[in-house]
Amino acid sequence: MKFKSISFDKLPLSDIFRSYTRQSDLLKPFYQSHPFNDGEVRKRAEEFRFRGNRDKSVRALLRFNKQFDAPAVTLGQIEKLKNPASLAVVTGQQLSLYGGPLFTIYKTITAVIYARRWEILLDRPVIPVFWLADEDHDYREAGEIGLLNNDSWCSLQLENGQHNLPVGREKLGPEFNSLEQKLFELLPESDFTPEIREQLKTFYREGTTFRDAFARWFLHIFSGQGVVLAGSDDSGIKSLIAEPMIAAAEHHESFTKHLDEQSARLEENGFHRQALVQNSNIFYLDPEHGRQKLDMKGGQWKTRNGVAWSSSELVREIRNRPGFFSPNVFLRPLMQDLLIPTLAYVSGPGELSYYAQMKRAYEWMGQDMPMLLPRFSMTLKEPAIERIGKKLPFDFHEYARRIEDLETLYLERTGASDIENLFSSWTAGIEKVTAENMKWIEEIDPTLKASADKAGVLAQKEVSKVKAKTYRAIKKQEKIQLNRIHRIRENLFPGGELQERQVAFIYYLNKYGPDIWDRLGETLKDEIPDSHKIVYL
Repeated sequence: MKFKSISFDKLPLSDIFRSYTRQSDLLKPFYQSHPFNDGEVRKRAEEFRFRGNRDKSVRALLRFNKQFDAPAVTLGQIEKLKNPASLAVVTGQQLSLYGGPLFTIYKTITAVIYARRWEILLDRPVIPVFWLADEDHDYREAGEIGLLNNDSWCSLQLENGQHNLPVGREKLGPEFNSLEQKLFELLPESDFTPEIREQLKTFYREGTTFRDAFARWFLHIFSGQGVVLAGSDDSGIKSLIAEPMIAAAEHHESFTKHLDEQSARLEENGFHRQALVQNSNIFYLDPEHGRQKLDMKGGQWKTRNGVAWSSSELVREIRNRPGFFSPNVFLRPLMQDLLIPTLAYVSGPGELSYYAQMKRAYEWMGQDMPMLLPRFSMTLKEPAIERIGKKLPFDFHEYARRIEDLETLYLERTGASDIENLFSSWTAGIEKVTAENMKWIEEIDPTLKASADKAGVLAQKEVSKVKAKTYRAIKKQEKIQLNRIHRIRENLFPGGELQERQVAFIYYLNKYGPDIWDRLGETLKDEIPDSHKIVYL
């Protein structure tokens, strides 16, 4: 595989993400240190202190991974965490159907690359960990899968989930069989299709939970990379890491204050806060009504179904039944880092932004905030797309524009600007002649001025009609090229978004084989994620 890099400045990404990848001094108050600097990485590793219990974490992680039949290499990686010098590079994502979009794979590849790189740099064990976001409850997002079909982007949606459970607990019901059939109809046939279909059928089948299918599928894909799985929707793990939830319940005003102050400081530096700070950061997993946000009202923590506790009662409930409570976006990292000695977290642009709101919260909890490592951002460019793109006058990033704008721009860049000048001159000529003759007309009969004005306007309208017909004729002549523009845009920016956010990774796995992600990791092993990579397949 070959690739080239383009600046993030050319892509529709947040200011904070662009500034972070440029190592801007404006962001130093919001992060511990920068992962692109080997000196800072060494210093951070030397100063790292893990507040969790390694022996208990190892036992919990072994049990957790064994339930998914984890390979021996993964179990061996977990054992390394007993070593007091060992560290981890962690990433994670919601448990989307069939593994989700491309960026989920890119996060994992980034974690694997940097775990290996830093293990050599630091001369100590560094383990890649994937955190299964098994307590998220966005069923519609998790149940959607995007594909390319006949060079157009389309999506399939799994319906009829309970929608009030953590997605990890949702089971694939009878409706899944219909979606599976549509998926196999849409996936293009290749030499690898029979194998990939068999694997998908093995891991994704009716009656399986989202978490079990996702976990087994990921362990299979990364079976040789030693990726360790973790998650918090597990009674044994939750009991080890409940402390941040307890602290947030017992001292909610103080915890919220630290988040608010850091968020305000972020805005003072010219950046937007990613996540809204609210008066509660805890959810209750109601046995009947599912995951419900707790709200502090009138000195009590309440759910929408009328369950209520005082702060002391809620603390006692969390201590006694931690599995019935769930963290929000600000508490999840704090809990995660009590289970795993996290040197760095591999994040997407959104996660990187909300971590910027959390530094003071980490200090308040007495925990070390991990370094934030941006995931690799990539676009996979297929040979046919590269070939036809050479004949078009656009740079990669320009394909993010609306298709209508691209068509107009193409016509302008391929000679249509001369036509535009022709019609502009024609219209200006009409205006000039009308103005020159108007005085003469008025001298003959002032009442004819309105008719003369109307004649000038009508002439311009007729010219505009001719102009529109001319452009339609050109578009007809250039139909092949305009179809190519549409095809390229749908491949590179499907739905007007970055490919990595829209297209499921199984699409490329099916076309290019089971080793595509190993090959991609090998291609990027010496790179840093400070720019967008266009990878030529």
